[in-house]
Amino acid sequence: MTPVTGRTCSLITALLLAQGHIVSAQAHPERQGVWADLAIGEGWVHVSSDTLRGRSQSGIDGILAFGWTPCSRVRFGVSWAQWSSRWGGGKQNWITRYDILVYYYPFARNNFFVEAAAGPNDYSVVHVSGEQADTIYLSGHTWGPTIAAGWDAPGGPFSLRPRLTYSYGPPRNLHSGGTLLATGWKQHLLSLDIGVVLHAPDKQ
Repeated sequence: MTPVTGRTCSLITALLLAQGHIVSAQAHPERQGVWADLAIGEGWVHVSSDTLRGRSQSGIDGILAFGWTPCSRVRFGVSWAQWSSRWGGGKQNWITRYDILVYYYPFARNNFFVEAAAGPNDYSVVHVSGEQADTIYLSGHTWGPTIAAGWDAPGGPFSLRPRLTYSYGPPRNLHSGGTLLATGWKQHLLSLDIGVVLHAPDKQ
């Protein structure tokens, strides 16, 4: 993360937390229905394998999620999340997750939430041309867990929210075509994103 990006994320997060503190004395409205979440942020990845010493890299993290709100303190749904080592075209490292997730608001008068998720967790090195990957140099697939915590800063049916997420990719093999390239490949992904959430409508 560049110094400018770091300061910007820190400032936005501080402002959202301050707003969340102001509204935290209000009880959660009773809600039921569909919700959607769109977010972007920065992610830091540490990878290693049986034959590779650990190395770290930063990149861009994007998230798209939607689901159902059964009550004011619980949301569940599915999500797609992708970390990329760079913007634009050319050779990139990707981590792609498809998760089943649950949000829980543990405090009745507080906008803090925790999240637990699990699903397929893919690592690949690709060449991007335009908006699609036209070449896959290597890839590996596994299932892994994700945990997160954040804070809603509500404003009508929408809320802005900072969220800190940790995702673990358990050991797997990496292949290029039918050739085995690495064994025991695993990764740790820590990301900080700012999202816009469309909440289910309040009950009348």
